[in-house]
Amino acid sequence: MTINIKKLEEILNDNLSINKRGLLITILLLKDSKPEFTLAKLKSTIKIKDYYQDLIELHQVGLIVWSGYEAAKKSLLKKLDDPKVEEVIAFMNKLYKRNFKHDSLYATKELRVRLTESSVEDILKVVANRYAEWKDDAVMEKHLNPTTIFRPSKFDKYLEEALRTKSGQSFVSAKELNLEQGVEFEYEMINNILEKDIYSIKTYDLDNTGNRITNGMSSKVYGSDLIKMLKNSQNRIERGDVKEFEYIYQEQ
Repeated sequence: MTINIKKLEEILNDNLSINKRGLLITILLLKDSKPEFTLAKLKSTIKIKDYYQDLIELHQVGLIVWSGYEAAKKSLLKKLDDPKVEEVIAFMNKLYKRNFKHDSLYATKELRVRLTESSVEDILKVVANRYAEWKDDAVMEKHLNPTTIFRPSKFDKYLEEALRTKSGQSFVSAKELNLEQGVEFEYEMINNILEKDIYSIKTYDLDNTGNRITNGMSSKVYGSDLIKMLKNSQNRIERGDVKEFEYIYQEQ
């Protein structure tokens, strides 16, 4: 292991945590002309596995060169493997149309911490709320990423806003309903439709045989109105009347 510190002031970088600063100072004090000796001294001084995350990040930013980097990263990823992380990142990728990696330590570091403090459901609400608020803003849209969304100094504020305004929760309910672009809303879904949220739908007129006779009309409706529409359609069917309309989910 070698350390790439040219000036001691570099250790005082505000972007470095206390743990990282301590590790750099320790490595500097143990520095040997042979990298393998430096590493051996470090292993005899600290329980190195407890500091894998920090050492990996120090290697990634070039402050140290660590021959065991790849093995440590693989070991840590296996230890941190969590289907909840994969679920959240998959939801983000679909909603944001991105390709974040659920096994990226850098991208998911803060998410893993948030999962120890909040439920997956609340985290998904924050992900969806930020999308609803920022997707049409050219500046803020760039911040739709795990690092910004799960930043500890901002997350509580985002969660409070998501729970208070319920903005974007239709994306979460769409996930719970397994809704994809072009899927029809059905009467059985009404218990999971959020009354105060807004859904994008496309409405088709149907003929007496159930075939579409129009190209469809796109609109945004409150969940409460969508529920009424589905109930009216179900009442007609139960009376023996033909189904007049078909409501299709549209991704926003």
